[in-house]
Amino acid sequence: MLAIPFPWYTLSILLILLLKICRQRPAGYRNSAIFITGCSLLLMMSALRWQFDLIKLRQLQSVMAITLPPLAWHCFACFTGQRLQQKVAAFVGPPTLALALNLIAPATTDVVLMLLYIGYGCALIRMALQGSDTFIFRRFSDNASTSSRAFIAGGFLCFSGLADLVIALNFHFYQGQQAPQVIAISQAILLPFVCFAIVGSSHPPLVVREPVLPPEEIKEDNSETFLSTYQRVNTLISEQNLYLNPDLTLNALARKTGVPARQISKAVNLTRGCNVSQWINGFRIDFAQQLLRNTALPVTEVMLEAGFATKSNFHREFLRISGMTPTDYRRTAAESRGTD
Repeated sequence: MLAIPFPWYTLSILLILLLKICRQRPAGYRNSAIFITGCSLLLMMSALRWQFDLIKLRQLQSVMAITLPPLAWHCFACFTGQRLQQKVAAFVGPPTLALALNLIAPATTDVVLMLLYIGYGCALIRMALQGSDTFIFRRFSDNASTSSRAFIAGGFLCFSGLADLVIALNFHFYQGQQAPQVIAISQAILLPFVCFAIVGSSHPPLVVREPVLPPEEIKEDNSETFLSTYQRVNTLISEQNLYLNPDLTLNALARKTGVPARQISKAVNLTRGCNVSQWINGFRIDFAQQLLRNTALPVTEVMLEAGFATKSNFHREFLRISGMTPTDYRRTAAESRGTD
């Protein structure tokens, strides 16, 4: 019987998930596959180190542990409008410094790993709390779930950083007697959750090939400017029925209108008190209500015609805006016509 059930058991789950992704090859599977491979190798190193406490295994484990936080962060950052130079600096800088410290001053490894995991974890949480409009390359129907998954991944990276702190304290006070158990249990809890969060948001940025209007410069921050921006974008969306496109993204909307994505987001937030995703869904729900009142189309077809990609998102937004389900809305509308 193996001495460490937790790492090997978790490793088998990750390998099954990796095999499934590689066989099905969903859109954007490469980022997910790379991250899961890294997690699997780290778990394998942890399990082997448990049985064979070799210096080389310890070094390899540290190097692999350093690479995971930036990989997790990149899987979400690639959907944001952050500049390429900033993304590269955030992706390469901290792990390079951590690796250098690991080689020059190995005694600092535990502290460095703790700071690295908590740092990237907090960056993911901050990214999620900025709102769904942060992910301008994600279609609106996926923005909310992407924010949730980024928050979950960030939370578990912070959890891992705190686990590293516990391990460091255990070495300081108890010569690391409980460290292997803490490592095994924390990784068994941590890695599957982070992997499933990343797999759930693995679709690549949508490339929209549309005529591009020259973008406007962001004007000074005043209510009249943002009201004008809102009215302009609102008119374009209404006249061209852009909301009916299920793959519509904030980036595509910015390209179509010639208005920077950040300015659209702020204009909608200040004018309507909601994010762009909720605003677009308002158009879609209004269109769905018209279909429910005036046609006999099944609810699923109404959902697709209105520009929604998933039933869960359609029903959630319909209930939020209408206060009732699509079926109840259709029945209420029919009863109202019957009494007239």
